[in-house]
Amino acid sequence: MKILAIQGSPQGKRGATDKCLQSFMEGAKEAGADTETRYLVKMNIKFCTGCMNCWMVTPGRCIYRDKDDMHGLLDSWKGVDTMIWASPVYIDGVTGYMKVMMDRMMPGALPYIDTSEEGHSRHPSRRKAKEKKKLLLMSTCGFGELDNFVPMEMHIKAAVKNMADYIYAGALLRPMGPALDEAINKNTDQINKVLGYFKKAGKELVVDGKVSDESFKAVTEPLMTMQEFAESGNAYIDASTGSQRPEAKK
Repeated sequence: MKILAIQGSPQGKRGATDKCLQSFMEGAKEAGADTETRYLVKMNIKFCTGCMNCWMVTPGRCIYRDKDDMHGLLDSWKGVDTMIWASPVYIDGVTGYMKVMMDRMMPGALPYIDTSEEGHSRHPSRRKAKEKKKLLLMSTCGFGELDNFVPMEMHIKAAVKNMADYIYAGALLRPMGPALDEAINKNTDQINKVLGYFKKAGKELVVDGKVSDESFKAVTEPLMTMQEFAESGNAYIDASTGSQRPEAKK
């Protein structure tokens, strides 16, 4: 099995998102998968201009095809069995890096309007899918409630319906992302336990062909109470800035 992860965090290999992702990839690799992570922060991917050249002038070819890294990224998708899109929650959605990549997928579709089997308008793909591959969402967020992931998950579910080759295969969601940092949470055993759940999920994907419902739930396990999380996070901010929380300006 070949697994490709597209990682959209501006922090790259630093931060909670990559900790979770690499734990998952480690488990998948141990189970025999061929794994690769591509970091969008290291790539030069230009914004879609909405010029429609890829539809109307040079069908299937973006004006930036030979001028940035997007075409090479799309080439890396060939032969992939499962794709992971990993992004922290930024203002209730994916990061700018991830959204720019998603917008640049437009050349893969035809401009015509068809009706899907679900009875919904879609732009058909330029190629016919031989078989459906899996796309998993992985995300972390800075708050403790799971509903912080709802807007992002709705977006990705909708986007995948426009991808002829892929089906949405679920979301591995990690609230209280900052609590995976030892500077905020001194309980390293607890941190390693959660990362172990991600590793287990990676193994399941390879061995069983899917992530179990138990693992989807386990990775969301609270690391502390909401009050403890707020207090430890706020204390870390005060220590990092060397000052106390300012009063809101009138």
